[in-house]
Amino acid sequence: MNYLLENKSVLYIAPAFFGYESEIKKELEQQGANVTFLLDRPFNSPLLKALTRVRREWVIGAADRYYESQLTSIDTEFDYIFVVNGQTLSTHTLSAWRERYPAAKFVLYMWDSFSNRQQTLRNLKYFDSVFTFDKNDAEKYQANFRPLFFSAGFESVDLTPIQYDISFIGTAHTDRFSIVDKVDRQLGSSFRKYWYLFLQAKWVYWVYRFTNSAYRTAQSNNFKYQSIAKTEVQRVFNASKAILDIEHPQQTGLTMRTLETLGARKKLVTTNASVKLYDFYSEDNIFVIDRQDPVIPKAFLDKPYKAVEPHIYRRYSLAGWLEEIISLVNEK
Repeated sequence: MNYLLENKSVLYIAPAFFGYESEIKKELEQQGANVTFLLDRPFNSPLLKALTRVRREWVIGAADRYYESQLTSIDTEFDYIFVVNGQTLSTHTLSAWRERYPAAKFVLYMWDSFSNRQQTLRNLKYFDSVFTFDKNDAEKYQANFRPLFFSAGFESVDLTPIQYDISFIGTAHTDRFSIVDKVDRQLGSSFRKYWYLFLQAKWVYWVYRFTNSAYRTAQSNNFKYQSIAKTEVQRVFNASKAILDIEHPQQTGLTMRTLETLGARKKLVTTNASVKLYDFYSEDNIFVIDRQDPVIPKAFLDKPYKAVEPHIYRRYSLAGWLEEIISLVNEK
């Protein structure tokens, strides 16, 4: 098989995010690339990670020094500079890389909306190709629209016995608790449910309890305070009839959960109506609920899953995601 990245050198920058950064690196290597990986948001401290989101200017100097020190002893002439999000890449660093690697193709993929990463907008001029998971952002900023992917661990191969009619695993931000609670009450005790609402610490629960009206009735035991391993997420997916997906209210792109559900060949219940615009949408497999009044018909959960066309399924795999991006980059 001829890979587009065969014997190519790639400088790859991405944030640590539930192991996805490592899976992308592995896929780059499987497609023939020699990869040098650097962390976006290269801090171990929870405080510094939080500051990166709310006060980026306070940590950007440390990030600049990190990138400079990491590349000082590397003489590689990179063919691609491949950046995911680039939250701690400054104009200073990108400008320096442009001078140092004049032949490289600079590629940016955003798996967050620009509304949440306003500082990234000033970096767009340094990239030859910009991709985003957000259809609205693609139109607004003349970027390439490319949805997210599912990783290989979610591909359903064996028939796993069904333990749950529906499951949800995710961080309990914004109104997620309220929606999960309403769904739980609406379905009642006759349905088998698995809820894993994650919070970083119990003090976060108390902050939400007193500052977010959606959490006024929440109890501390409604939440989990330990992150869940991806292997366990995959196990729960494979043991579920349907997956509940709740996107951020300000998000228009599809969540990673949506694509993982596709990969696992499971039914999807989601608050994100924009899923109807995608080529894998099917009324047999996907049901859109209202955030304020979520109601899931029993008939939908009972209906068999309808297989997606193989070429569509392949497109949303990690391999398909990377192949499409590199193909479009090489066309320029």
